[in-house]
Amino acid sequence: MNDQKQRDQALNIESSFIVQAPAGSGKTELITQRYLKLLGSSEEPENILVMTFTNRAVDELKLRIVSALSDAQVEPPKEPHKLITYNLALRVLNQSKKRNWDLLRHPSRLKVITIDSLSNLIVSRFPSLDQLIPHRTIIDSYEYEFIYRQAAENTLLLINDDEYKSSVSSVLLSLDNHVDRFYRLIEEMLAKREQWLPRLFIDGALDISSLESISKTLITDYLEDLRGIAQNALGDNFFSLLKVSKREDISQISKLPGSSIKDLKDWRAIADILITKSSKNWRKKIDVTIGFPAEMKDEKNQLRKFIDGLYSEFELKKLLINLHNLPSEHFPEFTKKYITDIAQVLKLSVAELKVIFDEKGLQDFSEVSLQAINALDTREELTDIALLLDYQIKHVLVDEFQDTSYSQLNLIQKLVEGWQQDDGKTIFFVGDPMQSIYKFRESQVGIFLEVVRSGIANLDIKPLILSTNFRSTQSIVRENNEIFANIFPNEDNLILGSIHYSKSTPFSKEEQKNAISFYVFSPNQDQEEAEEIVKIIQQSLLRNQEKEIAVLVRSRSHLSQVSSALQKNNINFESLKTESLRSNLFTRDLLSLTRALLSLSDKLAWLSILRAPWCGLKLKDLLALSKTSDQTIFNQLMNVESVQNLSDDGIKRAQHIFLATKEAIFSEGKFTFVERFSFVLEMLYKDHYLEEQEKNIKTQFLKLLNHCESNQVLNIKTIESMLQDLYAPSRSSNLKLMTIHQAKGLEFDIVIIPGLGKKGRNDNLPLMQMQEFSDNHVLLAPIKPTDEDSESETYLYLQYLKKQQSHFELMRLLYVAMSRAKQEVHLLGALSKSGKPTTGSFLSLLSDYYEDNVIHINSQNESSLEIEQPPKLLRNKILMPPLVRKQNYVDDLNNSPKAFDLIYQGALGTIVHFYLEHAEFNPSSLSVDTMLRERGVPSRLLNSLSDTILSLLKNTKRDKNFEWIFKYRESTEVESEFSNSTQTIIVDRLFVEDGVLWIIDFKTSSLHEGENINAFIERQKNAHQGQIENYKGVLEEFFQLPSKSALYCPAASQLIFL
Repeated sequence: MNDQKQRDQALNIESSFIVQAPAGSGKTELITQRYLKLLGSSEEPENILVMTFTNRAVDELKLRIVSALSDAQVEPPKEPHKLITYNLALRVLNQSKKRNWDLLRHPSRLKVITIDSLSNLIVSRFPSLDQLIPHRTIIDSYEYEFIYRQAAENTLLLINDDEYKSSVSSVLLSLDNHVDRFYRLIEEMLAKREQWLPRLFIDGALDISSLESISKTLITDYLEDLRGIAQNALGDNFFSLLKVSKREDISQISKLPGSSIKDLKDWRAIADILITKSSKNWRKKIDVTIGFPAEMKDEKNQLRKFIDGLYSEFELKKLLINLHNLPSEHFPEFTKKYITDIAQVLKLSVAELKVIFDEKGLQDFSEVSLQAINALDTREELTDIALLLDYQIKHVLVDEFQDTSYSQLNLIQKLVEGWQQDDGKTIFFVGDPMQSIYKFRESQVGIFLEVVRSGIANLDIKPLILSTNFRSTQSIVRENNEIFANIFPNEDNLILGSIHYSKSTPFSKEEQKNAISFYVFSPNQDQEEAEEIVKIIQQSLLRNQEKEIAVLVRSRSHLSQVSSALQKNNINFESLKTESLRSNLFTRDLLSLTRALLSLSDKLAWLSILRAPWCGLKLKDLLALSKTSDQTIFNQLMNVESVQNLSDDGIKRAQHIFLATKEAIFSEGKFTFVERFSFVLEMLYKDHYLEEQEKNIKTQFLKLLNHCESNQVLNIKTIESMLQDLYAPSRSSNLKLMTIHQAKGLEFDIVIIPGLGKKGRNDNLPLMQMQEFSDNHVLLAPIKPTDEDSESETYLYLQYLKKQQSHFELMRLLYVAMSRAKQEVHLLGALSKSGKPTTGSFLSLLSDYYEDNVIHINSQNESSLEIEQPPKLLRNKILMPPLVRKQNYVDDLNNSPKAFDLIYQGALGTIVHFYLEHAEFNPSSLSVDTMLRERGVPSRLLNSLSDTILSLLKNTKRDKNFEWIFKYRESTEVESEFSNSTQTIIVDRLFVEDGVLWIIDFKTSSLHEGENINAFIERQKNAHQGQIENYKGVLEEFFQLPSKSALYCPAASQLIFL
């Protein structure tokens, strides 16, 4: 191996290293060997901390270490690299025996953790004052949207607070009063607040001048680079020509400009002379626009000749073009005010989120990360933390370091801040910047380059580069080298995230013809592409059934036609997290059944379960049931007359659903929802009728329901949110379909990459565009207010950075995909309708290398061979005359209060009863909204109903009768069930006082318009007298006590004695 010297150096445990380990170079083996060598000479296993970024990577690394220790108990291997691991593991076992570690029985002492786990450890050891409260639960991903939305809503409500009204109003107005957009943008910023919060508010305050200072530094650094390139290309002859220009701003440039802010104007003038803005290429036309009118023929020819001589100056051209993409050195006053307002709103949203977290005892990973940084950054506690870490952690190893974000780097820096060069402590980074593909998680590939150049904290870190590829054949390594040397940039750039390509050397000597095959298709030939993939797979399996084959794509949506084609050809495949559990047909049936059991009034859900495979009611019968509007579907199934309207077949099928659901519905309150749901499912569909995948989905779905019920979040919104993060279980197969991100770290015999001509999705523009830099600096710019014509220069500069970073990451993503292969790579893609590769696609990167294969096709002459799609639904003309529609609309408005009472008054009453039962008179609006959503209340009515419920509860607390009704008595019972021989009743509240049984019934009725209080009391007595007398008959028989009764109406603050 030509990199053995570097591998040996990496095992020098007295020095710190950062190792660049390309795909297939044995990175995991190397970090395992270094860990074992450190472990073999450590006092305790806890002295060594290994960090990585995913639980999967943690499990893999732990397995490698434990397997190495276990293998060291048997005969040594023959392979040289395995022998190194064997000998290191043998020393660890001797040390384990000597110091009584017993690692094979206690592997938990091996500290291999995620960086999030490290944050948790620090926070748990050193809680801040506001954390000295009961244990907080990390929220699940499905809860993020709901809790962030609640924080955003609470932030907007501060528009009514005089102190914050100006800032909140300003931001809302800038978004054209678009409330949903306000919420969405705040949610997105809260989700990544650990990136901007510590940097935006230095010492708790926003510093606009620091932002301007960063802009100026970026401009001067850029001009310095430009000047270094231009001084060899732009000589005295060029500046002599400029003197004769009729444009004053050009003629006054007599020499090469400097690199200060004041020189920017001259550099842009030079760019105007040399570059045409429209084509972004060297200028061909020399004319009056740059001060050279027609009569200046000689000077024009000289300048044209000079520019022709610059055609090979690619770096100069690029730098001149991008002069117009620089940030503004000064922020206008209105921009400063706008940034200040947004910053204030963001700060308020973080405060509102903390309130919700405190109320619920919750936190997210961003909160943990912020608290960990705060714990390590608090000077009063630093000594204690340093002492703790000095005694416990002496060596740190970080795997997949190319995926680090600045907030994570900050945490690592704080961790080793007190370490000195010769104190025996070391840090070891290993990764591959060419495989940095997690920009969407805010990883910054420039961090790897930064540490290579400057080290970290006080430690001198030596860079090492591995080059041997143990994975792929010689043919694949050689062709990958050619392809990616052509695609990757020549220079590294920390800010743009560009990385040059480092060639690999194959360990294998195996040669293979057509190791990398390229297939290009005409536009709209997705079906042909899918069929070609089927052929490749069939031929590969025919040669060897044991081959591991992977179909890798940028996005899950790119697999739809491939999976359909494989199913059509009866080819078994394993789909790894590519099919959403929610989109699975069986899951949809389970979800419909859930909705039906949660709400008898959910007509669509009941029609869906009648149509599902377990019933299969025909459309004609479904139509007959759906026509009735005054009864629920379940009530119709109970009604003999309603069922008679169905066909004979329909009656049998409807009876099947009724018999399966009736016990579960009538048993509400006696059994848990999961028990009732499971009972119905068993009645509808016996397990032996289910396929293996459906059985797995059923198990997964029941776990989800159980989680929701046990956490009191059993509602459709929560269930659907959770389903978005779950994927349908797949059968096991050696043919795997997955995204490239999922394939990272894996290897396959054959890799197929379809959809080369497709793009990924575009990101939404954030409220604040921002870019992190080293030394905790951040540049930001606010989104354009709707009344402005264009974005600010700084916002456009940051957009340009994001675009460039995405472009360079696309190169690395393709490299990750193609470097998974051991023996073969198959590349397939279609041209766009213009006959050229789509910009931003893999095909656009490969088109130069495969130029002979890419033929421009006139897409208009190509017939589309896509799978035939069903015809689109056409909107029928509205036949109702305008006058009739208007009258009906007015009638609907007049009748809406009645409809509201019928549909939602029950939900309102149920929720108020719940809070009164639990003596909870000041619930959060989040709690109320959740309960309303659970009962199917539409979003448009949430605010009004929530306000009504909160108002009723506040009225109760303020009522003069409150203390008497709700004071604690041993005899008090709430929502209690009592029965006699003829009936069962449920009483809201009862208690015994002075030998009298008091019966209190809660009513949420309110005064009608124009109704006085006496009329209201009389109406309530007439409406409920019979019911209460019924209660008294049952309860007096049960308690053998005289009784009195009253209605309590919080809406009218009335206790009405009956």
